[in-house]
Amino acid sequence: MASDLLDSALAPLLTHPTLRLGDRIIAAMSGGVDSSVMAALLHRAGYQVIGISMQLFDKKTAQGSDGKCCTLDDFQDARRVAYELGFSHYVMDFEARFRETVIESFIQGYLDGETPSPCIRCNQHLKFSALMDRAESMDAPFVATGHYATVTHSEGRWHLRKASDPAKDQSYFLFHHTQATLARTLFPLAHLTKPEVRRLGAELGLHLAEKAESQEICFVTQDRYDTFLEFEGRDPGQGEGDIRHLDGRILGRHQGFWRHTVGQRRGLGVAHAEPLYVVRLDPASNTVWVGSEADLLGRDLVVRELTWVHGAPPGPLACEVRIRSRSPEAEALVIPLPDGRVKVAFAEPQRAIAPGQAVVFYRDGEVLGGGWIDGRAV
Repeated sequence: MASDLLDSALAPLLTHPTLRLGDRIIAAMSGGVDSSVMAALLHRAGYQVIGISMQLFDKKTAQGSDGKCCTLDDFQDARRVAYELGFSHYVMDFEARFRETVIESFIQGYLDGETPSPCIRCNQHLKFSALMDRAESMDAPFVATGHYATVTHSEGRWHLRKASDPAKDQSYFLFHHTQATLARTLFPLAHLTKPEVRRLGAELGLHLAEKAESQEICFVTQDRYDTFLEFEGRDPGQGEGDIRHLDGRILGRHQGFWRHTVGQRRGLGVAHAEPLYVVRLDPASNTVWVGSEADLLGRDLVVRELTWVHGAPPGPLACEVRIRSRSPEAEALVIPLPDGRVKVAFAEPQRAIAPGQAVVFYRDGEVLGGGWIDGRAV
């Protein structure tokens, strides 16, 4: 007998505006509890589920071997869930696409003095591009993932909104969606909290209902991006350089500008009367610029590589803007620029605006679009 929680979790799947019972759905299964419960809910609702685990990189040749994501054990967990529930499961090789669109972008970002966000690139280029292409070849109209975000349909358009649980909302990582991709995307966990997902996992008989979460970047297995760059042999070769205060003083030396990120305080190796923070990185001069916490504040930034859920706005757009995954939204005006970028002017100064991080535009909990920080406005 189904519980009230299971009934409420199934209800949105049974009332989806374009999903029909018996439809074939590709379920992206990482081997974690979220994606496993997602797939189990779809199967329980009566859809034809095909579980796909994405082989993104070779653990045997990766830096270190202690990663907690995308391991052989994870794939075995996903396969066991599919076997016990009675649907198909496959591991598919996406290593070349992952290397090209995620790892290389990650490396180049640091060498350009930026702070990359590889999980968003992976969502954009793998889960909702490469996997959708594979789904089309398998006559599957939908791709489902275990992300916590909400897709709705009204007034002839698809909408991407925050999840019901603010603590788990992942809409920031999904700003790249368009009308075409939202029409084929399912987020069955949208209205659930993490404890509820674990309860459903137990109720559905999944052996991994209490499996721990991984917060790491999957291919940086020791959680040290600088060690990863060294392992990849991508040291820019500039070696030591100056650590300069914004007032022009040379305060010390660094061992590679790419070992530092905007907003960093610890690990500078510089003695100073007041706390120092990394304010800017300059690869061209091999300089790490530091200053006070007040120097981290900025009112403007420029955004490149924009994606709009409903198309680009015709003029300035007043909305709420988030500049990193764990920051709250801030009121701002988004102003189109002649070169296709936009300028974001905040009502209040923002801390540690880091080039390479994602910027996401919201209004009343709905994602309007987003892009990548190109730097502060000049």
